[in-house]
Amino acid sequence: MTKARSIPILMGIICGTLLAALLLIQSASAGAECASLGGACDDSSGGWDPMAKLNEIGNVTAAREQPAGTSWPKRSREIRWGMNSSQGGEDRDTGAAAPADSARLAEANETGDAQNVALARIAEREINMTRSLKAREMLLPLDQVSDEYILLNVSESAGRGTSKHIEGSVAIPYTEFFVQPGVLKPADQIADILGRAGISREDSVLIYGECLPCGGGPSVATYVYWMMKGLGHENVTVLDGTAEDWAAAGGATSEIAAVLPEVDYMPQETSNYTATYDLVRSGQAQIIDARSLPEYLMGSIPGSISLPYEGALNGNRITGEERLDMIFMVLREDQPVVVFTNTGIKGSVLWFALEMMGYDARLYSYLDWITEQAPDLPEGEGLRGLNETAL
Repeated sequence: MTKARSIPILMGIICGTLLAALLLIQSASAGAECASLGGACDDSSGGWDPMAKLNEIGNVTAAREQPAGTSWPKRSREIRWGMNSSQGGEDRDTGAAAPADSARLAEANETGDAQNVALARIAEREINMTRSLKAREMLLPLDQVSDEYILLNVSESAGRGTSKHIEGSVAIPYTEFFVQPGVLKPADQIADILGRAGISREDSVLIYGECLPCGGGPSVATYVYWMMKGLGHENVTVLDGTAEDWAAAGGATSEIAAVLPEVDYMPQETSNYTATYDLVRSGQAQIIDARSLPEYLMGSIPGSISLPYEGALNGNRITGEERLDMIFMVLREDQPVVVFTNTGIKGSVLWFALEMMGYDARLYSYLDWITEQAPDLPEGEGLRGLNETAL
């Protein structure tokens, strides 16, 4: 490897290490988040400069000292969505009942009432889980599930009699869409799978499910969402919670998946949600390595920064938009963002959150990068940091 190629890789590692450390500080308190990520992107160069952003870290007043006319992600989104940050935004769920929820949880724990404990914990997780109207178009609250949706359970155990479904759900384990992990089947084969399950491209589809080998969370649901958007499916959304949350809230469940009449699924493929190797290496996009920090340090795409996908989660759900604003403050909204993990499955969580927040986000896989780079790398070098369990 030449010295010229080593410099951007070293800079990416230094940048990613510092940012990852800041994300750990973020999880400690909201005050630490503001202190760590205050400041706007420097637009003077016309490009995305993560090192300039790092120079601003620690300036808690930087976000309030924006030069007139400066474009920064949160303000841009306020303009786009018609929100007024000084008023909190009329379309936001403020979670004002949080103190009562905490008291309810304490009381439920004391009495040992299992159902009340479950309900109280769901309510407690709503603290700081703000959702704009735009976000609720992608993440459907439990209390808005209705018969207009075809519910699709994509858990790896779906359809195998080992998990409960929300009553009326069809089941397609996400693994059925793969040739191998992270490599999707051709569009016509995926369309055939969906059609045989009774889903057409015109249906409103609500996706839910977890991947326990992936550590839980909504990664497989967000990945299948990304996949279906790539097929041209417009009316698709992800459940804002799990089947367990649904059951705890009193929703009906079943051990048997629904069977719908077969239909034709006619895909209209689009590349708007997928990054190509040429885009990644062009320098025109911001590159986010959503894997763990150790994986990032073992090998990554040159120029990428480390932003582990777990930062976008609150338990098993996508975190609130106020926190996402802080996490994504380092990014420019007027420049595409490419998110990758080894196969893209876990990376889809961060991709989904970026889309929800109004960014032009694309999903990519480190596997594709290594494949494309193989002729230029010493044998085995590109495979460092890539393992079968990190999706």
